[in-house]
Amino acid sequence: MVNEDEMMELIDQIRFNLPDEIKQANWTVAEQQRIVTEAHSEAARIMSRANERAEETVSEHEILRRSERHAAQVVRDAQGKSDQIIREAEAYALEQLKQLEAHLGRTLATVRRGVEALQSSTAPAEETADQTTGS
Repeated sequence: MVNEDEMMELIDQIRFNLPDEIKQANWTVAEQQRIVTEAHSEAARIMSRANERAEETVSEHEILRRSERHAAQVVRDAQGKSDQIIREAEAYALEQLKQLEAHLGRTLATVRRGVEALQSSTAPAEETADQTTGS
């Protein structure tokens, strides 16, 4: 059987040591809560940074898409202007060539008239020269 004195001594030791054990348990629980709170805070910071980075990436992607669309529009505008300049240059060149052709046509007509006039005036002179030489 159990000795009553020993039992009382054990109960006294438990009562004496119990407040330390309770203090240690309370400290352990508080430390656990502090660590969990820090972990939650760190997780929230990580999620916040991840969300910010995701928003930045989306924003950068949107800026890239806008830039690509703008660049494509600039290329289309430049191509349109280039085509217009080419059409206008070709029309100008055609007009200048037509004017040159008309001027050359008039010049050629003048040259032909001059050749004909010279030929008709030299033909009687040749006939006269042939007749005087006796040919």
